[in-house]
Amino acid sequence: MKIKKKVCWNIVSRCNQNCKYCHRFINIRELDYKENEKILYNLIRDGITHITWTGGEALLYPELYKLIKISKENGIYNRIITNGKLLEQNYEILNYLDDLTISLDSIKSKTNDILGRGEKHFTNIHNILNYIKLENYKKLKVNINTVVNKQNLEEIEELGDFLNNYKIGIWKLYQFMPLRESAEKNREIFEITNFEFDSVLRKIYEKYENISSVTFKKQEDLEKNILILANGDIIKTENGIDFLLGNAINDNVVKYIDEYINMNGDSIMKKIRALIAYDDDKTKDEIVNILKGIEDIEIVATTKNPEDTYNKIIEFKPEMVFSKYDFGTNMNGLDIIKQSKKALNENVPAFNFIALDIPKEEYLEAKKIIGDKMNTVIREQTQIRYVGIIDSYKEYINAQF
Repeated sequence: MKIKKKVCWNIVSRCNQNCKYCHRFINIRELDYKENEKILYNLIRDGITHITWTGGEALLYPELYKLIKISKENGIYNRIITNGKLLEQNYEILNYLDDLTISLDSIKSKTNDILGRGEKHFTNIHNILNYIKLENYKKLKVNINTVVNKQNLEEIEELGDFLNNYKIGIWKLYQFMPLRESAEKNREIFEITNFEFDSVLRKIYEKYENISSVTFKKQEDLEKNILILANGDIIKTENGIDFLLGNAINDNVVKYIDEYINMNGDSIMKKIRALIAYDDDKTKDEIVNILKGIEDIEIVATTKNPEDTYNKIIEFKPEMVFSKYDFGTNMNGLDIIKQSKKALNENVPAFNFIALDIPKEEYLEAKKIIGDKMNTVIREQTQIRYVGIIDSYKEYINAQF
């Protein structure tokens, strides 16, 4: 499996919205096109595989289209994070993107205005999602970023119901973080407790059928990326403190990523070892065929009953289990989790249960036992569903280092 080397590039520090919870870097000199082009070719030369283009608002950079086009033509996976305000005038950029991540915190005009996005923000995002759906951008992965805070805490379920009308890859729910700038100044207006953030999970404990994966990101998860700022500075954030590593115009960004890879050994290079448990051969074969089409997965065993599933988990120690929840016996998915946790403790695998419905109390108990490793309930056997689950798990693994 090819090692993915990713960088987040804050191509501008300016923004055309005034989000009161924002922790972006501000008042930073922006480079001209030639300087940014030099950085891009340095990244291409040094083996960067993924670039996340952001800001501020990345679409404010006038030559962004040219840079992304060069990046795409050189085989780089391009993702842009945008508030969407300028996207309706720049739809052509979608042809060079692999991943479009849009910021949306509420469907209510009043809440968006309080947050600083403006009353028309939801209407704008609604139009964009309708356009992408109508134009059928099959290869474009559409994700949603939501900052969960005191102002929208009670509106997340309603937002999820709206998003479920579209094909969404990952819906990322971030806990508000008072890291710097406006976010630090407005802490009292937006800050919520871990318990309040976890309460969102209790409300949307099952995944929406059209959203491949829902992930919950707490404050510490936001400190995992190496950033290139608008002036070319390379930044790493640890424990709420920003550290300057160098400048991308003349420095090698990839060496810092290589340090991370070397520090964490070969584990990130290995395929994810998966076990499949289902008592119907036809459905089990469908799952096997789907997972065989995903390069990051290695199937280590298949089983037909919960007892054998537990035994194979102990024997093979897979990282992920895709299992039917209710086998119609005296042992269900929750029981498998309990026994696996007791035997393996921290080495217990991530569990993804295939079911139309799971009792809420049982799901929350399972989630409490497994924690963030437990990804989703699977209601439909489609490759995009499984790819979303795998991507979410890989993000979880990367966040541990």
